[in-house]
Amino acid sequence: MTYEDLVELARTDEAILGLVLTGSRATGLGVTDHSDWDVRLIMRDEDCEEYRSRLCTPHGSKVEVVVLSETELELAGELGTSSFWDRYSWVHAQVVVDRDAVAEVVARKRALPADEARTLAAAALDDYVNWMFRSLKNDAAGIVEGARLDAAESVSSFLDFLFAAHDRVRPFNKQLRWELETNPLAEGTWSADSLLSRLVAIVDTASVGEQRRLFCAVESLARTRGLGDVIDGWEPDVAWLRGR
Repeated sequence: MTYEDLVELARTDEAILGLVLTGSRATGLGVTDHSDWDVRLIMRDEDCEEYRSRLCTPHGSKVEVVVLSETELELAGELGTSSFWDRYSWVHAQVVVDRDAVAEVVARKRALPADEARTLAAAALDDYVNWMFRSLKNDAAGIVEGARLDAAESVSSFLDFLFAAHDRVRPFNKQLRWELETNPLAEGTWSADSLLSRLVAIVDTASVGEQRRLFCAVESLARTRGLGDVIDGWEPDVAWLRGR
């Protein structure tokens, strides 16, 4: 079944509550003739299994179809669920067919509620500092592989913190530059060119200087967002992390 056929089915079959397009076809980023179509079909709970057996397609199909019940849609990508890693798929999703407030549910997934964002930001900030601390300790001990691997781990936690601190959903790495350029974060420190060059240097070399400069910027943002207690929890090593 082609994408166009699927849209027509969703528009004519009243058992289908909505059709949501995600992935590169939704954003228009990097689309080629070979790009697949990532489709989520939304069904009433009682109809879901029947349509799932009929319409779901395997990974790698030209049209990848996932069938979700209303309940599953509500939970998809929510903090604390196993699908939170996929939250960004909903940020730029297109609701192509909507019979029952599907667009309202999808709209709530495009950003993080303030309370959830703060919880995620605090946890990710602590993880980031932990990995950075380990990287610098390994560097000081001459453990090169450990320093680099821990530095790479710190970058992932840092990105979780950075976007949560702005009530934003962290993009997939593929879309990171595009997201920073298209929807810039408020502070100039986090511009695409300056931030990505620093992160690449940290991943490539575990540069202590770049890690410490990033930490100083992170500390400033954390204190501005009321998360200074997380930084203070790393005393008496905060000055050392700053490089002072």
